[in-house]
Amino acid sequence: QSMNAASVVLSARCLARLPEVLRQAATRCNRLYVAVHPELPLQSTLDSIYARASEHTPLLDVRVLLKSALPRGVSPLRAEDGSMASLRPAIDPPYKRVVLGGTFDRLHNGHKVLLSRAVLISRDAIVCGVTDGEMIIKKTLWEMIEPVERRMNAVEEFVRDVSEISCELYPITDPFGPSITMDDLDAIVVSDETYKGGLAVNSKRAERGMSQLVIEKIGLIEADDSLLKETKLSSSSRRKESLGTLLRPVNDLPRLGPYTIGLTGGIASGKTKVAEDLRSMGYTVLDCDKIAHGTYAAGSDLVKQIALAFPSVVNEKEEVDRKALGNIVFNDTAKRLQLNGLVWPAVLKAVQKEMDKIPSDRVVFIEAAALVEAGWPKNLHETWTIFCARAEELRRVQQRDKLNEQQAEARVSSQISNKERLAVSHVAICSDWAREVTQEQVKKAVELLEKRRK
Repeated sequence: QSMNAASVVLSARCLARLPEVLRQAATRCNRLYVAVHPELPLQSTLDSIYARASEHTPLLDVRVLLKSALPRGVSPLRAEDGSMASLRPAIDPPYKRVVLGGTFDRLHNGHKVLLSRAVLISRDAIVCGVTDGEMIIKKTLWEMIEPVERRMNAVEEFVRDVSEISCELYPITDPFGPSITMDDLDAIVVSDETYKGGLAVNSKRAERGMSQLVIEKIGLIEADDSLLKETKLSSSSRRKESLGTLLRPVNDLPRLGPYTIGLTGGIASGKTKVAEDLRSMGYTVLDCDKIAHGTYAAGSDLVKQIALAFPSVVNEKEEVDRKALGNIVFNDTAKRLQLNGLVWPAVLKAVQKEMDKIPSDRVVFIEAAALVEAGWPKNLHETWTIFCARAEELRRVQQRDKLNEQQAEARVSSQISNKERLAVSHVAICSDWAREVTQEQVKKAVELLEKRRK
């Protein structure tokens, strides 16, 4: 019988066939609570459970209980697990208050180990700093990191769910956060990759005349990253895995015509290449740059509006000097917005004319660099964003357009950020790596698109 959550008691006998138990649970529930039998050492068993869960059932939300009571409404996975409520983990915490920090994006089994280890050595509370701002922009695919509020809520919910320890959370924009401002801390939990950060914390505390923290180090869980063949389980691998997948529910719009998907991205993002891929797969892709060019025809309604707003760029033949117009609006945000207010409605009207020619059972992609700025996503079933890291974007712009670093920076900075585009996107595709990797993301996105359309 399927259920949202189930529980199991892990004895020594059960531990020997843990992968089988996890796979069985994955077919029957979304979340599995595991109570470790007193005959097993809790800490090492906990590590093993999360490691095997990452290896065999990465989509199953496994939670090792660090308290005796189950959350309400949870049923035993097996009949023999019905007596699990009487089991109490033998915990004798050595510290009163423990601090740790991290990004905690897309809470995974590595995070669960880190948080659980902190809980196991704390009597009263764990203090957790969650990084944001400048602390996250150097991370792989940082634009796809969840909002800090969501990450903090996920940490708090997990700790409350598996333990009876209090969890104090703080957003941090520097490497130290509460670890160098709270006098009553006893220990700091770190991973292999953040051990030096623990040493830096103690150095800062020494400068301030504060007590030294005991550094409790844990190892990282290993897992397979099928996209780029990395072995370290981390939030970055989770973000890579999400490329090409549906990030949020599609817009619930009436089907009065084709299924519409916006295709957008910044300058040199690789959007044009992805559009080519989609065309080669048989999809219709409307190029708004070409459509916009048609709206600038001599004597058109748009040109007449431009003549009133920017008279110096329209000649007596009612033709627009687009280079002169570009020079006016490029460095003037107010004038650029004024021009956009004229151009976007005209382009949208032309796009709608093209859409009327397409059968209603088809999918049509609308390729537009300024799709988000124009406010179109709310009127489309989906929005797909193609993006690359800013450093890569600058390199491509310099190379393609023969610009110096300052010119490329100005060109890129004139757009909205990838973060803003992704905030309203349903699918994200990153072109940072080899062309083949991007094409694999497109292929995955299309396969999932066809499945959800059925």
